[in-house]
Amino acid sequence: MPARQRLLLLQLPRLDPDVTSPGENVMLAAACLQSALLRTAEGQQWELLPTPGAQETADNATLLAAVLALRPDVIGATLYLWNVERTLRLLRLIQQHLPQVKTVVGGPEVAREHPLLFRTATRNAADVAVVGEGEAVFPAILAALRRSRRTNWRNVAWLQKGQAVFGRRTPPTRPLAELLPPADHPICRPDAQGMAYLETNRGCPMRCAFCCYNLRRQGWSSLPPAEVEERIHILRQRGTREIRLVDPTFNAHPRFRAVLGAMQRANADHRIRFFVELRADTLTEEDAAQLAAAHVVEAEVGIQSTDPAVLRILHRPTRLERVLAGIERLQRHGIKPTIDFMYGLPGQGLDDIEQSLAVLKRFPNAHPQFLPTLLLPGTELRDRRQELGLRCQPLPPYRVLATDRLRPRQLAAIEAMAEEQLGGFDSPTRRFVGQRLPDLFAARVTHGKNPLSSANRRALFFRGEELFSQRHAITAAIRTAVRREPDILWQFVLAPTAEEPLDLLDAIIATIRRLPAHWLDRLVSPPGQRRVAARRLLVQLPAGRAFDPSWQAEAETLLAGVFH
Repeated sequence: MPARQRLLLLQLPRLDPDVTSPGENVMLAAACLQSALLRTAEGQQWELLPTPGAQETADNATLLAAVLALRPDVIGATLYLWNVERTLRLLRLIQQHLPQVKTVVGGPEVAREHPLLFRTATRNAADVAVVGEGEAVFPAILAALRRSRRTNWRNVAWLQKGQAVFGRRTPPTRPLAELLPPADHPICRPDAQGMAYLETNRGCPMRCAFCCYNLRRQGWSSLPPAEVEERIHILRQRGTREIRLVDPTFNAHPRFRAVLGAMQRANADHRIRFFVELRADTLTEEDAAQLAAAHVVEAEVGIQSTDPAVLRILHRPTRLERVLAGIERLQRHGIKPTIDFMYGLPGQGLDDIEQSLAVLKRFPNAHPQFLPTLLLPGTELRDRRQELGLRCQPLPPYRVLATDRLRPRQLAAIEAMAEEQLGGFDSPTRRFVGQRLPDLFAARVTHGKNPLSSANRRALFFRGEELFSQRHAITAAIRTAVRREPDILWQFVLAPTAEEPLDLLDAIIATIRRLPAHWLDRLVSPPGQRRVAARRLLVQLPAGRAFDPSWQAEAETLLAGVFH
């Protein structure tokens, strides 16, 4: 019998600058693909390689070495907004060392006309790209790769020299129960914080223009209530304290109330807290009571806009009073609502922004989310951006920079107003200058003294006297560090013995600004501005030495004006 092919599945994490967050990177997609493969005869042809532990914490060089040591024949990678650039860069590095390796990519980021996947004239980072659900076609893709053939599914692109060739056949469909890993699969367990994920339904009644879920999933497929109950029981036995239901619209499940009954039976003692996303405009008083009885403690509700004209463009419900009534029902039953609004929408004016913020103030106990519009690949808004007068970033996260009614300066002012009223966006740094820096990464190395760390969140210290005289060496070291590891999060920390000229900070800031932007920088930067989040400059003052308070304040103001 010929040797089995070696398959490696990767999903690079979202690197968060927030040191108080443990982060999460649950490989649900990989588990579904493995399960789908092992249910077919093709599964006998493949050896499933363990995902390197370095995936979660290491930089590109360390992760590259770990992958090369495994010598896979095929790599499957899940792409998201936050990891697409890094994943494609890593795949190209792997190909340089293993030219025979084949790569298959899928995930929410994959779409036709993707600006990164299909633009190169040389060998693509991916050999195969899957748009939408991959479980039903993945075994056939692997069989085709093994035999040097191609599939003919219309959601599968075979890439060569910048050209993407999609098939013509409708991909097969499978019931959700056949797409998910078995209830007792190892992936069905809580993380270190006791939180687990559960999917009960695929399919969404909404056709939101800013989302591509509805374009990639036609029809419905749901778990029966008895299986939902079984999965909750197993998660309880494995120590789960919180379950996030990943259904796009939980109360759209065809047997919604029966599923609520299953949740109540499996969680009669309320040991598990549930988090859901749902439609508030269709929510009845009985529904809210039953959600509370199942111990749903938080429900996310998307409103997006208060303007009916804007909502019609988005294909969203336009009866705002019904949505607000549903939110009030949730609150009456002790369920905390997370309320989503968006800014930078087509047709949206300043009056809609003000009314949206007023709605959020109406619910002071809710969790407010006032989010920039992203023109995601594959969405209707992105496809119609010229017609609708929208301009966005060319690379992830594709933030809207201007609309038919709002210029970049106005959008930036809206964001500043929202930040003042609702709080900072995406984990701003709490302090840049001081003896204690609460946002300092755990992996800390001193330039020129100890070996470099392999961590993907790293603080590089420059210590000593008269650092200003060493500014050229410091800026050169920063350029080298980022060019070697452009995808990780860097903190460059000056540790002076006395006040240094602020020109030193200016020189380092200029160096960092000239480097290519990280996706996280684009995420946090208001239109028309560039804030830096992925490579921050901090100043750690030595204990026992007095520094001029005015110097500290000026340095803090300077850094806070540049870095996030």
